[in-house]
Amino acid sequence: MLKLSKHFIDNWRERVSANAPNPEAVNDIIKASVRVQKGREAGTRFSYIKTLTVYCHFGLNITLTVDHFTQTVVSVYSPVNMPERRTVKENQ
Repeated sequence: MLKLSKHFIDNWRERVSANAPNPEAVNDIIKASVRVQKGREAGTRFSYIKTLTVYCHFGLNITLTVDHFTQTVVSVYSPVNMPERRTVKENQ
């Protein structure tokens, strides 16, 4: 089961809707989304990095970032905080 970070919940309320979704609803959104980037772990001799998995849901016009290593939904992006050139246009 996915966990919702406080950052995600705050951003959802600010950028999408005043009512934050529950983990089951977010899981359903992810299942209906397109994975744009797969999260990866990489380590070198001097550093260790983790990238987030990125999902795009075109019907809701949102992008979600998920840390699948900790099973946590990290953030949500919507037209409220994304430049116009990066959002899905209504008339396309």
